[in-house]
Amino acid sequence: MKLDSIDEAIVAAFQEDGRQSNSEIARRLNVSEGTVRQRLKKLTDTGTVQFDVVVDIGQMGIGFVAFVRAAVAPRHLESFLDACAKLPDVFYVAAVAGRFNVLALLCAPNAEDGLRLINAHLEKQRGLSEIEIRQVVGFKKHDFRETVIAKT
Repeated sequence: MKLDSIDEAIVAAFQEDGRQSNSEIARRLNVSEGTVRQRLKKLTDTGTVQFDVVVDIGQMGIGFVAFVRAAVAPRHLESFLDACAKLPDVFYVAAVAGRFNVLALLCAPNAEDGLRLINAHLEKQRGLSEIEIRQVVGFKKHDFRETVIAKT
């Protein structure tokens, strides 16, 4: 979907504060509330924009967060990615370049549960030759904006 400057401004405004009303954004952009509402509907209907809630994992009882890097044979890559995507404790999974061609983010109540999930589900997948777990010990920045829209 091609975004114009109004779409980009709407996205940037919601990235700044996703709890703003359409009316507030319309006032800031000097457009009608209907314009914001219609554009936002188009953006969400096409999957261009999604709204989520970001939580403090420490407050939510998540005691184990780890990045999992896996080396998977190319012919098994899609099935490995699909298996990871089906796991409720895997919150992000992507094919990436390099020796480790899969990167996943795993969150579990504790290290024991996290390692159990890795051992029971990931290590048994076909095509896996190497796996590396990097436990997160602290966050410096936590920003889920994957696209930064330049402010004009």
